[in-house]
Amino acid sequence: MKWGRSHWKATRATVEKFWRGMRPNERQRSGYESRKDFSFLSIRTLASDIDFAERVNAWQMGDDSWSLRVRGEIHDIRVSTMKSQLVGRDLTGLCMLDFDVLAASSLMDGQAVPNSPLIGIEASNADVAGHLADYCLRMDRIWRSFGGASIDNLPTLAIWMIQNRQAVGASDASVSMVCAAYVYGEKALSLDLLAEYERAWKRRMRFGISEDEIFPELLIGTVVLEPSRESLQEIGAEALADAARLRDIIEHRYLV
Repeated sequence: MKWGRSHWKATRATVEKFWRGMRPNERQRSGYESRKDFSFLSIRTLASDIDFAERVNAWQMGDDSWSLRVRGEIHDIRVSTMKSQLVGRDLTGLCMLDFDVLAASSLMDGQAVPNSPLIGIEASNADVAGHLADYCLRMDRIWRSFGGASIDNLPTLAIWMIQNRQAVGASDASVSMVCAAYVYGEKALSLDLLAEYERAWKRRMRFGISEDEIFPELLIGTVVLEPSRESLQEIGAEALADAARLRDIIEHRYLV
């Protein structure tokens, strides 16, 4: 049973109100709601054109409950400009690195990652606010581990997330990660990530892609492409060509 857009619109308004109260110094960007879920962004400006955002996602679970999950997102014009110049199109409005807040905080605490909270359809506002407060506290604790939320501490946080990308729910090695590592002063890491990225594409071109494998080259908005073998070869060849240009940039030319 789907609860309908009006239900999610009201629930989203309530969640946004609570989140705004917990994050008064952040600005919220309108997201969306559908008949079964909603999402919105809460953005903290660290410097000009450099933001850290929390993406709040909610979705229906069964007939009588729903759940929440929050992801941290890094939006850095320096990283997105480098990637844009590489691929030849403007990507400066896109997130360059994201991670799961529950997973990252649990890794720091040495604990197993808990399931997303299960919230009953009749849950009180206090219950909903409690779950949101837990996410805020977890994200605050992550920032404190790197000295607090600031532009100076962003590189250290980002590099830690990249190094622990599987455990924190980030993607496999990507062009965005390669550019981020380079921009944040970790040239050796950027080259290691690039080599991993190339190996992954060579494997896909030879053996195909797994059912649960999603990566930027197969995304158009939120739609995942299902390429034929021929188109996968073309996408892979383009990805490897980009990787070769990126290695040349990192090793020889690019100045941040």
